[in-house]
Amino acid sequence: MSKKWFFIIAIPFVISCISMSDGWKELDLGPFKMSIPKNWHYKKVQGVDSFIGEINGPNVLIHFDFSNSGYANSLIPTEQEYLKKEEWNKGYFYKPGVTYTADFNVKNEKAAQMKKLATTDSTLVHVEADPSYQTKINTHLPTPTEKIKFPKADYIADLTFKDSTIQVPIEIPPGIKYHNIQIDTTDKYIIKTIWPKMPSKGITGIYFESRPRHLTFNMLGTNLSKQDQDLALKAFKTIVIK
Repeated sequence: MSKKWFFIIAIPFVISCISMSDGWKELDLGPFKMSIPKNWHYKKVQGVDSFIGEINGPNVLIHFDFSNSGYANSLIPTEQEYLKKEEWNKGYFYKPGVTYTADFNVKNEKAAQMKKLATTDSTLVHVEADPSYQTKINTHLPTPTEKIKFPKADYIADLTFKDSTIQVPIEIPPGIKYHNIQIDTTDKYIIKTIWPKMPSKGITGIYFESRPRHLTFNMLGTNLSKQDQDLALKAFKTIVIK
């Protein structure tokens, strides 16, 4: 009776192993390893500050960049990363003809410009503390009223500097909107997985950022077919950083 039960349990386990390994092989590149389809192959590329390379397959080209110094690009930002980076902030409180610098450097910058102009007349140079350091920013989804006023806005930023508050509509770039971006975290890594909402039109990639170290790692392919996109995403899940 005991042999019979062992036989029943063991068969599904063997079938499962065959199913997962069939058509795939392990690729061990030293700093990391992963599984890839058997008809995909590693190609060495000469790097300078990072370990870089390619994985090639029929109609597939995937690049990777492994950096112990944090040089690997983080790929497409999430909406929140884009908002936090503030590339949309164009200096709305800046005035024409004024040089802006850090608050502690206003006096030195003014003196430097006066020296450059060979003048002692301080009214000829206009230097002020950069208002961006003191601007309070509140970013939120547009209300129905704000959506009417700013129909293209994905977010609204309320910028307050001294006594003045202005509203700035923010449009998320199409490159972000056209991709699914998933963030996962472990005790060691922040992991970003990216794939286009419309296959064959965008980036399929993964990015690792180490929590305790400066290590960053990315791997990506561009305009992959739906089949190759699915294979790449499956391969990404097998990545193990040593």
